[in-house]
Amino acid sequence: MSEYRRVIREPPEPGGPPAGDGENPAGARPLLLPDSRPPFRPTAGDPIHWASRDLRALLGGRVTKACLDPGATCPNRDGTVGRGGCAWCDPGGSGPDDPRPGESWEARLERLAAAALDRGERGVVAYFQAFTATHVGTEALEGLLARAVSVPGVAAVALGARPDTLPDPVLDLLSAFALRLPLWLEVGMQTSRDETLAAMNRGHVHAATVRAAAELRKRGLAFVLHLVFGLPGEGREDALRSVEEAVRMGPWGLKIHPLHVVEGSPLSRKWREGGLPLLGREAYVGWVCDAVERIPPEVSVHRLSGERPEGLLLAPDWCRDKRGVLNAVRSELSRRGSWQGKALAG
Repeated sequence: MSEYRRVIREPPEPGGPPAGDGENPAGARPLLLPDSRPPFRPTAGDPIHWASRDLRALLGGRVTKACLDPGATCPNRDGTVGRGGCAWCDPGGSGPDDPRPGESWEARLERLAAAALDRGERGVVAYFQAFTATHVGTEALEGLLARAVSVPGVAAVALGARPDTLPDPVLDLLSAFALRLPLWLEVGMQTSRDETLAAMNRGHVHAATVRAAAELRKRGLAFVLHLVFGLPGEGREDALRSVEEAVRMGPWGLKIHPLHVVEGSPLSRKWREGGLPLLGREAYVGWVCDAVERIPPEVSVHRLSGERPEGLLLAPDWCRDKRGVLNAVRSELSRRGSWQGKALAG
């Protein structure tokens, strides 16, 4: 796996301001991701390299994600590359599951960060989740980041991004902010299959993800690639091919979840008409375990399931039991006597 370098400051005191500023922040130190982290050696009893392990090591304690909606949109919604959005996406752009009416993202972040500190945690990751935060324009993005890092208890920043919304000015801005506070991108790869990307109205091809990953590595920005299993027209081999392709791009981590049908999405109409076959839980668990066996141990796993709130999730019903899905993955790995990266050994 390719090495890539970024700069990260030493963790601040809980609730304190960012350490240092500018080009040479106080306490800045080079950090290689993934190669400078304590090595993870998977075993049958501890088979998966969960991202929480990395975050504790990098940030000095437990953190939770504060999912935020900064009022962005997507290029396949606003006409930049298309209209209508991704076929699976809800009208809220996969934003926070528990929004409070009238609450700004800044107020939400302050509330969640204060609650995390009160619980004795290290703080929160300010996660700009809804729509595409990197599509707001460089000046607006700089304002979002500046306000986020000023909130006491914000230990890191993560941004959801499409691979086609990372031009040089945005990447330069993110590189500068990564000197002040730990920061990473969660990039929607979804699949390596161009036919599926077109059918899902993504508005870009897989080569856009390959280019984005190369630029992120060049600048030393950590990134996580997001994959969806069970997309229409895709089978097990397509899913595993996407995992193998993602690994080749040198990410810090991977996020995997099954296709959800949510209220208000274009796919919901097809589902109601009975024309959308979905993965069953047993098949999904098998695919995930096959994927885990093909993920190198140094790549962190940020998600292997997913859930949406009542009233939004239409199908599959088994996704409502996230804990049960993860327990089934652990049980299947145990039954196989397997672990992350086992298929790559030897």
